[in-house]
Amino acid sequence: MKIENWKQRQKLHCKVREFFLNRGLLEVDVPMLSATCGTDPQLDYFETLPPEHYLGTSPEFFMKRLLAEGFGDIFSLTHAFRKGETGAKHNYEFNIAEWYRIGFSAEELQQEILDLVNSITGLNLPLKRTPWQAAFECVDMEKLKAQHKDWTEEEVEDYAMSTIIEPNLGKNCAEFIVDYPPKRAALSKIRKNVACRFELYVNGIELCNGYEELTDANEQRKRFLEDIEIRKKMGKSIPKIDENFLAALEKGMPECSGVALGLDRLYMLALGKNDIGDVLLFRE
Repeated sequence: MKIENWKQRQKLHCKVREFFLNRGLLEVDVPMLSATCGTDPQLDYFETLPPEHYLGTSPEFFMKRLLAEGFGDIFSLTHAFRKGETGAKHNYEFNIAEWYRIGFSAEELQQEILDLVNSITGLNLPLKRTPWQAAFECVDMEKLKAQHKDWTEEEVEDYAMSTIIEPNLGKNCAEFIVDYPPKRAALSKIRKNVACRFELYVNGIELCNGYEELTDANEQRKRFLEDIEIRKKMGKSIPKIDENFLAALEKGMPECSGVALGLDRLYMLALGKNDIGDVLLFRE
């Protein structure tokens, strides 16, 4: 990366921080190394040498522990790590903005995300919401299932989303995929048989994943255990459940919505770049 491009990126990074500070959020700094990690079957984690620790895929669990301690609206600009993710839009180590808003609905947080995206990119994008089910109307799912008989239903859906649907999302708009099926709720609440989860796409690029947050410790433990059983069937490593995070939920985490947004991809959009390597100083 040329120094001129790095200076442009740094100006954008400062603008992101100012966006949150001007809205009254408190910046927090949490560890990137943890003795536990999430259980999401779709994620692979970087594990360190004994004693076993993990490089964080997100600061989420630490930040939610702070929410339970009364920190209020908070944000973190940090690094995250995901094993096996590399390409034009992916890097093993990447930069994210993660923030939580007390009392916000998913829809209110979506508007704030759009405000941030428009502020940084200057695109003035309109907001569009598309239910998960509606996004698949352009796909012949039965034909795909027949072509991939050994795949689970979720694997076929993931393939359809990444290869057929995603490239066409967010054309000249900020398109939020909403109303996820309960089986894809992750750490979100479920209302009226749909998950309060959303993802944002702009010009075919996924920018963020957010939730109206689950605050029920028993339900969260149940989901962790279900994830672990899926990971076992997939032959993946089995991480320790984060008991400190569950204890925070039991103590009482306030009703809130939260989101993790990929800053490198946001800067790609703002600077007109097509490869994530064009906005990173180093790509090892």
